[in-house]
Amino acid sequence: MKTLSASFEIVTPMFIGGSDQQTAQLRPSSLKGALRFWWRALNWSRVCALHGSDQNAALRQLHADESRLFGHAATDNGGGQGVFLMQVSDRTKSQEQPFGTGFDTGILYLLGQGLGKGSFKDGKHRTAREALTIGGSFDLRLLFRPGISQGDIASVVQAVQAFGLLGSLGSRARHGMGSVALTRLSSEGLDLPAWIVPTTVAAYRSALTALLADARRAPGLPPLSAFSTESRLDLSMQRSGKDAAMKLLADLGREQQAYRSYGKDGKVNGKPSERKFVPDHDLAREVANGRPASSAPQRVVFGLPHNYFFSSDNAKVDVNYRPDGEEARRASPLLLHIHRLGEGQAVAVHTLLRARFLPGDRPGVTMKPGRGRAIDNVPVTVDWSVLTRYLDRFKPLSPADWATL
Repeated sequence: MKTLSASFEIVTPMFIGGSDQQTAQLRPSSLKGALRFWWRALNWSRVCALHGSDQNAALRQLHADESRLFGHAATDNGGGQGVFLMQVSDRTKSQEQPFGTGFDTGILYLLGQGLGKGSFKDGKHRTAREALTIGGSFDLRLLFRPGISQGDIASVVQAVQAFGLLGSLGSRARHGMGSVALTRLSSEGLDLPAWIVPTTVAAYRSALTALLADARRAPGLPPLSAFSTESRLDLSMQRSGKDAAMKLLADLGREQQAYRSYGKDGKVNGKPSERKFVPDHDLAREVANGRPASSAPQRVVFGLPHNYFFSSDNAKVDVNYRPDGEEARRASPLLLHIHRLGEGQAVAVHTLLRARFLPGDRPGVTMKPGRGRAIDNVPVTVDWSVLTRYLDRFKPLSPADWATL
């Protein structure tokens, strides 16, 4: 049988839950879901080339191809398994993370709230959830069914590579948590070129450039998270030495907090607040005081929900996407990944997948103050420069390592 084997190392703590959502456990379904995500991101360009400017037809083609390769729920009209069987060998370990003493402020910012019960108490962050620890590893084995085409095999292999070079698993995966690194890729009975694990920044950059060459040709904004001419990928920062990955994660968290936060008493982490989004702060303050809103905050482009808290009077405002009156999410289009290289090196990678932000011709959000009535259908104007300005701030911080691919 034609077989693909891959090994992965966990680079940053992975908050991935089992059936009780409190015990950390690597689930094959989560891994398969990640592979599907990267397959879609890579193959949007291919279906666009087949259907031109007809995005609806391209979406139908993408969905049909994904279902055929990865499987889908069985119905009276068919369905079921895809073109391969998947086996996962888990060599991970888990432990409860010591948020109160073990995590830098920058990492706590990326974690946000909600990963565990009582995440902040007596001046210390805490969690009741376990995480799969750094250095753990797992193996993936794909056994392809007879008759699968070489093109289909190649597309699945590319999804495995993208996951192993840019991917993460678990809660806050788009914020650098649960980052993985592909450490081995081999095959039996497949006509595949040899793949060498990148151990330097130059080799890593070359591997990404080759992998994404075709995927970044689709013009315009995709209707889903996918590579296109509008996407951007940055090698933003690099560190080496002991605990390089976690130090990088802390660096990135502090940078994002400095960029996004209004601060308290003019300070963010003891430094003068940059206050780049004063209108957002003032808008939320107005809504908290019961006044209307004519537009959504600029920072919603980082993802929804998007929340505000005012320590002066404990007022809060929640900004949510609520299609058909139900709570929903708009995942961040900006993905942070920490990748481990050779000799104690680690690199921070940002992937910006510009796409249609919300469906509909006049997308809107709901702004709900802590006390008072919600304001529905607040218009959203997506300002992508909010994210590109953030990415650009890393160039002067590490000019030798920074690069946009």
